[in-house]
Amino acid sequence: MGSGNVEQFPWIFILFIIFIFIRFYFQLKNSEDPFIKRNFKRYLILRNLQKEYKPYLTQYFIFYNSLDEKNKQLFERRVQRFIDLKEFIPRGGLKTVTPEMKTMIAATAIQLTFGYPKVYFLHFWRILIYPDNYYSTITHKYHKGEVNVRGIIVLSWRSFKEGFSNPNDGKNLGFHEMAHALKLTNIVQNEEYDFYDRQIMAEFESEAHNETLKILNSPHDVSLFRDYCVSNLDEFFSVAVENFFEKPSEFRSYNIKLYTLLTTILKIDPYEIYNKKELGKIAS
Repeated sequence: MGSGNVEQFPWIFILFIIFIFIRFYFQLKNSEDPFIKRNFKRYLILRNLQKEYKPYLTQYFIFYNSLDEKNKQLFERRVQRFIDLKEFIPRGGLKTVTPEMKTMIAATAIQLTFGYPKVYFLHFWRILIYPDNYYSTITHKYHKGEVNVRGIIVLSWRSFKEGFSNPNDGKNLGFHEMAHALKLTNIVQNEEYDFYDRQIMAEFESEAHNETLKILNSPHDVSLFRDYCVSNLDEFFSVAVENFFEKPSEFRSYNIKLYTLLTTILKIDPYEIYNKKELGKIAS
């Protein structure tokens, strides 16, 4: 009798440890504490997307809708992980951060990094959301968005949402700012450091320089890219990313070299993804 109790003890202990682990896991998973978001949640496993977020993926994201079921599930789980990792902060009179805001911001980042399953812009763990364009005390100008090297992404919700009102015009604040975050993430010393091929990026920037000269020395509207891209190579990259996702067919036809270099940098090809979806529709 006594020996039976001794034999059962390890199993009771193991079940107790499992119970404690599960309880601790869900406490971390649902925590809104900034310290936990920044330091612990990155180590939690991928979990399914919460139901309140999914409608906004299907409503706004052509890229997501063009994926097969397996990759859709991966996209959803990565969106959930991005939401779990970040602190979304309302600013400038914005009362609350809605599920729509979290979903659209997270999905924009995940679309840009879908070729890099382990990249979540960990350096940028705080996202400030203003209801409209906001005034900067540094530049003394109104801004639509910015990426701060200190680890903050700032967005005007109105301008961000407008980027999805016409998904084919090559203008999307979300893709633009997340492209800036991508380049900064690659040079900031952390666990996501140096994930893309710098030689390929150098080739892209060389071709971007040629395109910039073309824009500066030619009549207006000669280029696929809007004039803002000539500001510097970082802005050119961000503008190119906007066109990459919203005008992949036109971009590919306009400058196949730039387009191909960008597919190598981001490890995805939206033209192929969208085209396969269209072929599927025709076949059905």
